[in-house]
Amino acid sequence: MTEGESNEKKMLVIASSRFGDLSVPEDSIIELPSGLIGFPRHRRFVMLDHKPPFSWLQSLEDSNLAFVVVDGFQFGENYSVVPPYKDREIDLQEEDEFAILVIATVRPDPTLTTVNLKAPVFVNIRNRKGVQVIFDDPRYSTRFPLWTQQGEGEEQQGQSSEQLNQVGEKGESPGK
Repeated sequence: MTEGESNEKKMLVIASSRFGDLSVPEDSIIELPSGLIGFPRHRRFVMLDHKPPFSWLQSLEDSNLAFVVVDGFQFGENYSVVPPYKDREIDLQEEDEFAILVIATVRPDPTLTTVNLKAPVFVNIRNRKGVQVIFDDPRYSTRFPLWTQQGEGEEQQGQSSEQLNQVGEKGESPGK
């Protein structure tokens, strides 16, 4: 490191209607060159942690726009989606690690929360670029239940084995 250089990350202050002004590392920005379905003009986002299994995908262009997302890898071997390796916008190579985000719809009754398995968002970890991909596969739903009842009054994240078998199988997660 030369004189005058700093080890500190550049921070960016973003506005959020839900969380107020936030300071986030500039290198945490996720760029979606095509935006999300229905939101093509919103291309820059940051991930904000929330109560597991949820995170927020907060738009940098609109402080009122944020999506509740869930890590798509939590569905394990039962969610077989193929990363968009040929998508030039995100330059995802087979050796790259990636994240899969599925957008959640949280209902007034949280036990009715669903996730969109049909159109996940892939994020290339190397360059922080992402793309939403629509899969034409009847096994995947835009309203897949996130929670199941495991006995009286006992909620668990996940799905019943019958539901999981309907979703399909997934290959190994990145880095394995």
